[in-house]
Amino acid sequence: MSKKWFLGSPVTGAGELNEPSGIAIDSSGNVYVADLTYGRIKKFTTDGKLIAKWGTSGMGDNQFNFPHGIAIDSLGNAYVADTDNHRIQKFTSDGKFITKWGSLKGEGELNAPHGIAVDSSDNVYVTDSSNNCIKKFTSDGKFITKWGSSGTGDGEFSSPSGIAVDSQGSVYVADSSNSRLQKFTSDGKFITKWGSKGSGDGEFNFPSNVAIDSSDSVYIVDTTNNCIQKFTSDGKFITKWGSKGSGDGEFNFPKGIAIDSLGTVYVADSSNHRIQAFRVSVSTPAPPLVTDED
Repeated sequence: MSKKWFLGSPVTGAGELNEPSGIAIDSSGNVYVADLTYGRIKKFTTDGKLIAKWGTSGMGDNQFNFPHGIAIDSLGNAYVADTDNHRIQKFTSDGKFITKWGSLKGEGELNAPHGIAVDSSDNVYVTDSSNNCIKKFTSDGKFITKWGSSGTGDGEFSSPSGIAVDSQGSVYVADSSNSRLQKFTSDGKFITKWGSKGSGDGEFNFPSNVAIDSSDSVYIVDTTNNCIQKFTSDGKFITKWGSKGSGDGEFNFPKGIAIDSLGTVYVADSSNHRIQAFRVSVSTPAPPLVTDED
């Protein structure tokens, strides 16, 4: 027989989640979730068994105030965009605090950071949402560069949220309130953009996050349209799936997305308080992931 499965559950049990936002996957396939309302990080196996959790609501080390984004580096360290504390926190894979950076003032200032991504050299990219720019740091928080300003032109942003880096080092930003995706070089030079406001193929209504698979295909969380859209790396539409609801393959305000080495797509289905996992075919809309049992 077969079964469809999900990670987490609606606010009850050991794996409970309350508005999960960011999601990331390490090299072993473990799944990390930023549990937004509870102010904590949870780590699961690929089949949804809770491994570890850390954090509480607050302003101290290993405390969070509405964490949105999470990313994993080559050593397995976890970086968390601690949004309402205006900072990034870094942890070991089992939740031991390493360091933090960011404040509302200074060169490396952050104002409501939402998205976070790590490239192959372990440089850290952050969407500084309320400052409408992207900031790039070393793995220990030293400021490298930034780009962007408020607006609707190329390289300008309105509440940028999710961010991802492909195998070539190109940086993709979910420019949420502009209803589009923008693509840049690793030092912030504009490459291309796609999307406009709407509900059709290649249109968005507050795209909140983005992920890249091993072939550099681009997956975008189209939050208010309650679907996932998939594109080539230069913005050609491939497929999409999802609609509003609480059933298998349906979403209620999805926010986070991550893809493992096997191509399994994990989505933080925020207002349904769960993670859904999918296998994706290029030619057909993706069904929920199915595993076989003897």
